[in-house]
Amino acid sequence: MKINVELSAPLVPVLCLSRREVRDIIRRILENLDCRESSLNLVITDDSRMQHLNSAFLFCPGPTNVLAFEEESRHESGFLGEVFISAQAVIRESILYSQPIFEHFVRLLAHGIEHLAGFEHGPEMEDRTLHLQRTIKAEEYGL
Repeated sequence: MKINVELSAPLVPVLCLSRREVRDIIRRILENLDCRESSLNLVITDDSRMQHLNSAFLFCPGPTNVLAFEEESRHESGFLGEVFISAQAVIRESILYSQPIFEHFVRLLAHGIEHLAGFEHGPEMEDRTLHLQRTIKAEEYGL
């Protein structure tokens, strides 16, 4: 399992998580999805880059909170693809939804990884995301 975490925006310092801890959260999500042998890239970025990606690939205006780009050969290679998360959106939405930043980060991360694993929006995905959000606790990471 190879997990690459790229930080181009300061979300992880706000969360006080190390790259190792973020990789551990990703590993736990992958195990829950029965994707133990899979790998992926996570890019934590800002609204500006998310706006560009959202416009270029989904033809939607404005930034979004999470985007997932599946690898076409994921079944053969084990590389699922890339998840992009806007640090600004995590912070902004956690305030808007009155949700701790850590919980909202896990929610968005799980959501993106679920898309890479082949899940589509719907009750099953929502239930799985909620389960992951409830089982990965901030206290386990000293928060």
